[in-house]
Parts: sequence; C-alpha cells; structure tokens
Amino acid sequence: MTNVDYKKEQISNSEWQVMRIVWSLGQTTTNELIKYLNRKETWQPSTVKTLVFRLEKKGYLTDDGVSRGRKFSALISESSAMLEAGDNLFSSMCAMKNGMVLNHLLEELELSKKDIEIMIGTLEKKLPNAAKEVACNCLPGEEGDCK
Repeated sequence: MTNVDYKKEQISNSEWQVMRIVWSLGQTTTNELIKYLNRKETWQPSTVKTLVFRLEKKGYLTDDGVSRGRKFSALISESSAMLEAGDNLFSSMCAMKNGMVLNHLLEELELSKKDIEIMIGTLEKKLPNAAKEVACNCLPGEEGDCK
C-alpha cells in the first residue's frame, strides 16, 4: 500500500463502506466483503462486485491476480484517503465558512483527549498569524463578498 501524492477520483459513500472493510482486514475476497456488508446493507452480491470493480478502476484497490477467490487490498492508505476527502470537502466550500463547519464537526464528533490536545496545540500555533477575516473564494479571479 502506498501513500500517493496525486489526487484520486472521489468515491461514493457505498465505496467508502467497501474500503473501510478492506482497510480493516488488510486483504479480503468479494465473499468476505459480501458477508460483512450484509450486516449493514441488503445489497446483492453483484452490487458488491460492481463496487469492487469501480474501486479498482479508480485506483483504490488491487487484486492478487488469481482468477477464483481473488484477494483485494488497498492501494491507498486509509489516512491518505480520509485527508484527501477532507481536502475535497473544504475546497468545494466558501473559505469564509471553514471555521463554522470545523466548529460544527468539533461539537458533533466523538474525540479522544489526545485528539483534542493535538487540535488545541495546532490552534494555538495558528492563532498569532491568523487573518482577522478569511477571504471569500467563491468567485474565481474576483473578490467575493459572502457573509
């Protein structure tokens, strides 16, 4: 598994479910994926196979080359995929709303004390050089005025 430096095509929520199982197991077959996914979803085996095919095509999964009982493994680490998904999310929103969204996430998500301490440290480092107001980035090449 590699930590790639290039942007991959975004994946759907259903594809994320498949990838979470692959990351948890390290290597898996479609039959194992079907078994685990059927605990949460009522997908047909063909649906799972289609998701695996799409993830291979997008460069997230690879297989061992065996024709029957193929084992699949991830080509991108879970942390790399999650960071890229976060970057994609925030790059699609007005920069002026980043703080609001981050604050909402902090209020809603379960976090460990260690995670909170790391975030406090990061915020303390950023505070002295933080802009008074973040500029709107909604209109490329022009100053936007989102409020």
